[in-house]
Amino acid sequence: MRRISLLFLFAPLAMAQNWSTFIDPSRAIDWTTAGFTIPNYTVNCSTQPSLTANSSGAASSNATAIQNALASCDSTHNVVNIPAGTYYVAGVTYPSHGNQVIRGAGPTLTKIISTGQASCEGFGGGLCMINSSPVYTQSPEVVDGSGTQQCRWTAGYSQGSTSLTFSSCGGTPPTNGIVILDQIVDQSDNGGIYICNETTPASCNYDGEGGSFGRPTRNQTQTTFITSVTSLGGGSYTVTISPGVYFTNIQSGRTPGAWWPGTVSNEGVENLSMDGTSDANYTVDLYSCNQCWVKNVTLLNGGRASVGMLQSFRPVIRDSYFYQSQNAASISYNIEPEETSAALFENNIMQQTTLPIMMNSCTGCVADYNYAVDEKSFAYPTYVGGLFSSHSGGNEFNLYEGNNVVSLLADDAWGSTAQQTYFRNMLTGWKNSTAIGSTIPIVHRSYVRAMNIVGNVLGQPSFHTAYQCYATGNTTRSCSAGENKSIYSMGQAFTDDCGTGTAQSSPYCDALTFSTLMRWGNWDTVTNGTKWDSTEASPGAVTYVSANFSSSYFGSLAHTLPASLIYNSAPIWWPSSKNWPPIGPDVSTGNVGICTGTYAGQQATSAGQCSGGTMNSAWGSHITSIPAQDCALALGMPADGSGSALAFDASLCYVIPSAPRLTGTVIASGKVVIQ
Repeated sequence: MRRISLLFLFAPLAMAQNWSTFIDPSRAIDWTTAGFTIPNYTVNCSTQPSLTANSSGAASSNATAIQNALASCDSTHNVVNIPAGTYYVAGVTYPSHGNQVIRGAGPTLTKIISTGQASCEGFGGGLCMINSSPVYTQSPEVVDGSGTQQCRWTAGYSQGSTSLTFSSCGGTPPTNGIVILDQIVDQSDNGGIYICNETTPASCNYDGEGGSFGRPTRNQTQTTFITSVTSLGGGSYTVTISPGVYFTNIQSGRTPGAWWPGTVSNEGVENLSMDGTSDANYTVDLYSCNQCWVKNVTLLNGGRASVGMLQSFRPVIRDSYFYQSQNAASISYNIEPEETSAALFENNIMQQTTLPIMMNSCTGCVADYNYAVDEKSFAYPTYVGGLFSSHSGGNEFNLYEGNNVVSLLADDAWGSTAQQTYFRNMLTGWKNSTAIGSTIPIVHRSYVRAMNIVGNVLGQPSFHTAYQCYATGNTTRSCSAGENKSIYSMGQAFTDDCGTGTAQSSPYCDALTFSTLMRWGNWDTVTNGTKWDSTEASPGAVTYVSANFSSSYFGSLAHTLPASLIYNSAPIWWPSSKNWPPIGPDVSTGNVGICTGTYAGQQATSAGQCSGGTMNSAWGSHITSIPAQDCALALGMPADGSGSALAFDASLCYVIPSAPRLTGTVIASGKVVIQ
């Protein structure tokens, strides 16, 4: 068996754009730039913390001890070790020199109970990774046209551009620092890519609030990295960025701009457990963080989110376990990015949480091979929560690959989104027999346009009865069985309804959500087959998006798909005994079936997981369990995701040959075998 190392976690390998035969470049980017190689820090910082275990009264002194240890780190001394034990900690802020990691002895051995949050520039976190002079979207330093940390972006608008011109700058852009590109939202619907929010005069969303993410009126943002700056004189500069511009719709009339929030680099947390019961906001907060990470961490009972990230670039959240939230409310997330780009959320388990990932202004981000189960209902008791690919204006060019989650939803609560891709995911749109609201594998509300859905497996056997429900005009729609029984819901403003368009809280339905959608090679339980439909795959050109080839082109295109859009072969952490790729119409020997008995309708990989029932083949055998699902089931999680928190440690599921093994375990076929 091929063994893997969690000490070296690699970002996706560079390769040619293997989506180019079926997705036009105006709809996609190079996702291999998401994430980064997590550094293998091995040298201790000069001071190590002396902590008091099992004492809530020691929370402040424990926090001080950890912060003092972090302060002693430098470019060559990087590790703060937290020994085995349970420690109350009253909020820790990392110093801004970067290149440091807090590392425990393992999530089952080192346990932190957060009793208070570090301020984190008003976005509190039990652990806060932040630079020494942070600014926020409404700080005076970044006010468009007058701030000292902003410029107008006056040239270099094309997709892929790496050389940009900044003018009317209030200060010099920082070399080797984060910069955030933005522009004012659209003021009217142009019939194509339409990025809007509450400041758009026409009805755009239903939230009813005036704000959103990004600088005021500027929802469309890309966080990137400046590699060089050349002065042109008079407050103008040529700035080189990496990666280049994602967007296809940058326009001088929307007053493009750039601003820089400050940067801290290479800070992380590993190999411990954090209980966020007392954290109202974030348990771990990454603020203006460049290449920061969370790895092999158990996160319990988060507040707003267990991991939040603001104004960050290339963060990595991987090989971790999320369990429950404080309130199971609508604002209860595992991972929430804001004004963040090129993030990688990979190989995580989310159990009994509300909304596993909430995209709030994330661009060029990748969420792949995550497993979420038993999401808690909110809003009303039978509502099924899923992974939100968009909940605000400007989530664009993100990739969702290989996930096994209930659903992918893009709503119009805070604004619109476009140009995202779903590839080889398992989306059932079903939780259990009593959860009957929002039971749709894929939901795109009004103004969600030019999306790509390729190679997915969709629906719940014997539950979904309609292929699609979609808007045909501002106030009309085509639905044979209502959206909650459909595989797709496209362009509706609300659940099974269109708005009136007469107020900001009541958008119309949007026929362009359906007509600009690209679908190719998806298998669903209603059709009971794979749809290689050339008309679905070839939407025509609209403003800022080219035609996606032609119907005749797809009519002659081979019915084959690449294994991945980010990896050119199975990643180093993938068990050699498992199918690669794990999900898709070309997988025919998948091991995921459906239970009868106590856990009827739930996924399983063996009859023994069905508690008195059997496991029957389902989903056309197109589903192989991903490693995160194997890990959860092997650690004793019931098939429906119920039960208490797992005794999770990534080393129980992924071999670490260069580090001590946990006693009494070996790995076989990606599962734990107790000897």
